This record gives sequence, structure tokens and C-alpha cells, in this order.
Amino acid sequence: MRKGFVIAVTAVGVAWGTTATAADPLAPGDSRHETEIGVNLLQSSYSRNWNGGDKGSLNWSIALNSRHEKQMGEKFNWRNTLKLAYGQNHQQQRDAQGSLYWQRPDKSTDAIEFESLGALGGGSGWEPYFALGFTSMFRDLSDGAGRSQNFNPLTFRESVGLSRRLINEEKRSFTVRAGLALVQSSRSFFSEPLPSTTTISETAFTSAAELVAEYRAPLLDGRVDWESKLTVDRPLTWSGKATFEDGFTSDTPMPDDIADYTTAFDLDWENTFSANVTKVISVKLFTRWVYDKYDNSVKPVLNGDGVLVNEGDVLGAVRKAGQFKQSLALGLGYKF
Repeated sequence: MRKGFVIAVTAVGVAWGTTATAADPLAPGDSRHETEIGVNLLQSSYSRNWNGGDKGSLNWSIALNSRHEKQMGEKFNWRNTLKLAYGQNHQQQRDAQGSLYWQRPDKSTDAIEFESLGALGGGSGWEPYFALGFTSMFRDLSDGAGRSQNFNPLTFRESVGLSRRLINEEKRSFTVRAGLALVQSSRSFFSEPLPSTTTISETAFTSAAELVAEYRAPLLDGRVDWESKLTVDRPLTWSGKATFEDGFTSDTPMPDDIADYTTAFDLDWENTFSANVTKVISVKLFTRWVYDKYDNSVKPVLNGDGVLVNEGDVLGAVRKAGQFKQSLALGLGYKF
């Protein structure tokens, strides 16, 4: 006997408390609120004697995207964005007796992102801005021994600079901002082999020049909405770089120029394509490409003999190639 059901996507969108639509420029005192929730679920299960040797699975994910924008006055715009996502893949396997059992679930998506951005000026030229950001994960599974930690790492970001709205039309906008950022990343790692769960926390500090470009426009005669965000960082200083430059001892050879990785350019490019099939059914395609040669939230830690304590974490922080993520969702939506 086989049991199974599939729920592809359920998405709910909420907008309230504003007279402006998602594309209209805000007048002083007006605000705009948007929240979208998406749930993906795919499940199947099989009896032990099912013909063909199929195995059950359970894949699920939940995502929330929320945005609040308010025109505080003629010369001050305040925008807050929140993105939450988490998902797992559960797979069945057969033991030596042929019985099915569930493996430990794998994480499929995990993100906590918040940004509060304030822009000064009337929108006619280059204007000062300030931004506060926070990123983390619900569960950190980067440990090579399979141990997990909650809300690790914790990254805080403060930035100031100049921004300009190059395009500010009813359904199309293009904003560029350039400035300086300070980043504090607190990361915990396991300092001893299994079965120990002892952790040590280290905080790394980064100063960087930042360039952020955000573009929004309709495609295919308005049938598809496209939102794009490109973030480019050029780290100027990093608190752990001197440790790499001075040298250390490790069991696994490290790249000779690993210190230079920590101040290489970082790129993060997100694209979202949304289309309404009907009033209640929508399709969303999300892509993200990240180039981060070294994860600066991972600070090298040495013991008294100059031996690298968190070798596995340092090796995991090196990624010479770009990272790519893609998700496609078809679901139900409702706005009021």
C-alpha cells in the first residue's frame, strides 16, 4: 500500500493601512505595508512490501517576506524589510532487514534577514542615508561532526553614505546607494571533538565600502513583476587578518594567500520574478548568486602553541567559486 499527498505551495499576501499601491510614490505621512507567507509541502510514504522499492519523503519549507515603508516627511523616508525562511528534507532508507526508517532531516533553506533604512532628502539628487541590518540562521549545521547550534552566527551591520533615485516612476524604480559599513559577526564553534558540545564564541569586525543597487520594473506588458538587488562589498579591514598573515599550524594545508581572501570583493545578487496566473494563483521565481571568497564571520582561533583550533570552520569559510540558489513556487494568494 502506498500513501501520499502533495501540497505544492500555499502563499498568503497581506497589505493594510495605506492608500498607496505597491507602485505609487508615497506622499508625506503615507505608509505602505506588505507581508507574504509561503508554505511548500511534498510528502509520500510506502509500505515495506511496496513493489519497486520506492522510499518515502517529506519536503517542507516556510518563508515570510515583509516590508514596511513610511514617508515620515517631505525629506525623510523610512523602510524596514524582514525575510524569514526555513525548510527541511526528510528521506526514508532501508536497513539490512528491508525495513524502512527515516533518516535525520537535511536542511534545505535557512535565513533570517532584517534591514532598516532611512533616507534623507527630497529624492532629486544624491542624498544621505543610514542603514541598520541583522542576519542569522535558525540552525547552523556547518559542523563537520553533525552537531548543530541555534541562531549562529549573529551578524550586525551599520552603514552610512549617499543614495540616489535614478528612476522613480509609478511602476518602475532604480535606486543606487554607496557608502561605508561596519560589520560585527559573533560566531560560536565546537572547540572539542565528539561527544563534547563545548563551544567557544568569537567576534570578528569588518569595515567595508558598499555599493547597493535596487531595481523594480514590470515585464511582459505588466504580467510579470521583477525585483532585483545587487550588493557589492569591498572589505577594507578585518580583525582576523593579522592571524593569517603572522602564520599558524594546522593539520590541513591552507592557501598561502588566505589572508587576501578576507578583503576580496563580495557580491550578492538577488532576483525575484512574480506573476499572477489568476487573482488567487501566483508564480514566483527566486534566484540568488553569492561570491564570498572567505566568510568573515569565521575568525581563526589559535591555542597557546599557535595551533589553529577551529580548522574545520576556517576550511568551510573558503569558497573560491560563486554560490547559486534557485527556487520556484506556485501557490495561492490573497491581499486585503
